[in-house]
Amino acid sequence: MEWYYYLIIGVVIALVILAGFIVVFLAKQKKSKVLVNDSFISALTTYLGSKNNILKVEVEQGRIKITVTDLNLVDLEKLKTLTDKGIFVTGNVIKALFKDDANLIKEALEKR
Repeated sequence: MEWYYYLIIGVVIALVILAGFIVVFLAKQKKSKVLVNDSFISALTTYLGSKNNILKVEVEQGRIKITVTDLNLVDLEKLKTLTDKGIFVTGNVIKALFKDDANLIKEALEKR
């Protein structure tokens, strides 16, 4: 086989690998641009007992960590319906994992 056949095969392999990286990169970019639904944030705020009950919102390892003033105002059962992963409550701190980006949820809650 001539040397230029090896060159052509090498270029084709490089282009296939490059195309794979581009597809993965674009898929991640598209996924990260998902906007948080306003009705979701409204329901989340309501279930947390209103925006006045929310003291602090943090992101911790992809989860939302919400500190509330009064846990008795929080509707934990309805809050569980917003996530398929469930919630974890310690004192006045609620941790939850949602399908949407945790940073986007945090920003949306802070805007309210």
